[in-house]
Amino acid sequence: MRKDFQQIDVIKGFAIISVIILHSVDQKALLKTYSVLHIWQAVPLFMVLMGLNTGMSVFNKKPQFAELFTTTYFKKKFDRIVVPFLLIFGLSIILGFIWYWLTGHYKIEFRKSNLMGVLPVSGPGNYFITLTFQSILLLPFIKYGFKWHPFFTIIALVVLEVAFLLLSADLPLFSRNKYLYSAAFPRYFSAIAFGLVLSKLVFRQARATKITLITSAALISGVYLLEMMYGDLNLPQIKEEWKTQNVLTFSYAAFVVLLLFKALPSQSDNPVLKFLAILGKASYHIFLVQIIYFGLIENRFNLVLNLGVCLAVGYLFCRYEKTIRQYFRSKSINPVF
Repeated sequence: MRKDFQQIDVIKGFAIISVIILHSVDQKALLKTYSVLHIWQAVPLFMVLMGLNTGMSVFNKKPQFAELFTTTYFKKKFDRIVVPFLLIFGLSIILGFIWYWLTGHYKIEFRKSNLMGVLPVSGPGNYFITLTFQSILLLPFIKYGFKWHPFFTIIALVVLEVAFLLLSADLPLFSRNKYLYSAAFPRYFSAIAFGLVLSKLVFRQARATKITLITSAALISGVYLLEMMYGDLNLPQIKEEWKTQNVLTFSYAAFVVLLLFKALPSQSDNPVLKFLAILGKASYHIFLVQIIYFGLIENRFNLVLNLGVCLAVGYLFCRYEKTIRQYFRSKSINPVF
């Protein structure tokens, strides 16, 4: 049921453009434009969509526990997530050496965290790749729980995130290694939960009470975001750098997804929507490319150049990575000898 809904790709397209803008604009400009209410929602949008897709994938299915982790499942995830990462991992080393040869700046760093998804040439947003890797193992359990015990699963996700935030606030492990905290999937459990809830709402007429609840939650999140960024609100249980992405804010991103899903057509030939949908389909590849790009360049404030390079190269990477793999697959199925 999750296929052929252009809205999902359009939202992902908007989100990946937002990621590049966030990494190209200074903090003052972001604050001036109240970006916390729009482009700063990029990763929360991705995570809510992850939950939405998870909920949609079991709409007419009854997954059994023994079927959660199959060879087909791992092969599919390996092809979609791991192979592009391995290609960009190798490419980052090559580009790192070329960059050193051209500029004299050595950007390659081999470390233990490479095993968690940190690229040798790493830039902003690398934590999202580690989140994606964790999703391979965690989402099947969430999917199973949501199908058989939806209410309990949603409540459990929210409670587990709150517990994680409270327990991790003073843990030395996360103080010593901020990346581990940034890349911890439990930080986004409630975003996944909101996505699961949306999977029950986007295809049916929602009752007035549900609309009121969702809108109220989004307004509360919006007020919290503004107070946190521009007011005196401070919650010591939440680390400063992630105060805008937590259980208190994700209802805002969920509301944006619901609003766009209802407002946009399932399919459209509108050139803007088609362009965004194309970028959305390539968003993972674009995300990988922008990590290396921002990890190499010294001046990251050339917005037009950054958008042009990251979007174009990421799209081409997505397109030709698939074409090459399909070519070799066809050769293995239909040998020439």
